[in-house]
Amino acid sequence: MFGRAISLALALVAVVAVAVVSPACSGGAPKAPNILRPIDEPHAVSIMARIFREFGLEPVRNRTITFGPGDTQLRLDVAAKDKRFGIAYITWQDADRLGDALPKRGDPDAIIVVHGSGDDSDVHAALLFAADYMQDDLSGESHTSTSIAAEQKLELAAKDILRRAQHETWP
Repeated sequence: MFGRAISLALALVAVVAVAVVSPACSGGAPKAPNILRPIDEPHAVSIMARIFREFGLEPVRNRTITFGPGDTQLRLDVAAKDKRFGIAYITWQDADRLGDALPKRGDPDAIIVVHGSGDDSDVHAALLFAADYMQDDLSGESHTSTSIAAEQKLELAAKDILRRAQHETWP
């Protein structure tokens, strides 16, 4: 009888322990997912312009070229002065406006380079998609993609483009 009482007491302690520990282990209510947004265009342009300067190129803003089968207008957010190449930072608004003129992306990590058409046929335009440079606004340890990581990714992409321009001797 005494053994049975001890067994019941231990079982009761185990049930209470599980009831007390279980809510603590679950971490409370599920958290909402972090809201991500791309690096805003003015900040992206300043990052790309700095990289152009690091490569000894003078950046110019908002050069417009024609490209694609319908001679669509493409704005290069940063281009090299006295050169025929630049980078277009494609926001969702740009993608909407450009529509089917934008080439389809198979590999989201690949940098797409398009050539101009008509008088701009010798222009190389690298396309960087804002959606590839996402960051969250949270502070503390809950970041899924920090601003620093997104900016570094954009810097690396801009450097890759300028190295390619040097290597392939873009005009």
